[in-house]
Amino acid sequence: MAKKEKKDKQEEPQKDRTGCLLKIIIILLIILVLALVGLHFYMQHSITQLVPERPEDEEYSRGRINVLVVGTDAEEYDVGRADSIIVFNVDLDNKKVYALSIPRDSRVDIPGYQNKTKINHSYAYGGIELTKDTVENLLGVPIDYYAVTNFAGFEDIVETVGGVYIDVPIRMRTHTWYGDIDLQPGYQLLDAKQALGFVRYRYDAGGDISRGQRQQQFLKAVFHRVVEPQNIIKLPTLLPKIMEQVETDLSYPDLLALVELFKDVDLETAFVSESLSGHSQTISGGSYWIIDEEELPETIKRIFYAQPLPEGEADDLEAKEDGQEE
Repeated sequence: MAKKEKKDKQEEPQKDRTGCLLKIIIILLIILVLALVGLHFYMQHSITQLVPERPEDEEYSRGRINVLVVGTDAEEYDVGRADSIIVFNVDLDNKKVYALSIPRDSRVDIPGYQNKTKINHSYAYGGIELTKDTVENLLGVPIDYYAVTNFAGFEDIVETVGGVYIDVPIRMRTHTWYGDIDLQPGYQLLDAKQALGFVRYRYDAGGDISRGQRQQQFLKAVFHRVVEPQNIIKLPTLLPKIMEQVETDLSYPDLLALVELFKDVDLETAFVSESLSGHSQTISGGSYWIIDEEELPETIKRIFYAQPLPEGEADDLEAKEDGQEE
């Protein structure tokens, strides 16, 4: 009997340790669940806070935000000009992205300046604020947020995510002031310098229009890399590195919430892209992109309304806008 009592006494500490460990595991699981619920609530709260207050008649922008992304050539010029201009209409409710590229040589009115000139001059004249005003004036839609980077920033971003996978459509080979571009066609992993060449190449039949399409393709490729499993777990350190290369009024929590919202979305079906239609024309010795003024309203409807409005609604909208102008 004495031996049995001794054996029981020896087993009690083991039971205590097991019970204590079980309690710790349960507590940790509860903390983890609460943290995940809190993170989900925080993400949802951040997303809802992204949408500014809108006038009731702005149907296109309910649940959506417009983000102006500008790539500059600041390495070549003291101030830098807008080398690429893309407006993203982000549909937060339906998890879709609509992108509109504006060719940098587009001949437009720049607020405060008398004569029409290339839209990329707006950045040199007045930085991102004047570029925002110019784009808003051209498209008639508000710009809610902006992001600006130079091409050195593009390289650093690509290095941060470990290169980007891109389907190069054609043979790209030329010599430029910033280095040689030499890419074979086909789907491949591009390093930072190769990706820079892909984004900047403009010596094909499409000129700046094809270039704008490649820039959109590049941005999609970067996002795909950011949300890959090996990178998504590094987001707390990855996003700050990316933000070091980008000037933006989107906060870190804003970007984190956007990544969380879109990380499982197939951008091949959820991403719609266009460029402003028009034609090239030489004016006073300068080469310009002349925007098709008749097509412009339809393009704006597709991008910022997501789809063409029914004929009756379109007429009502135009009548309302005419009345406001009067």
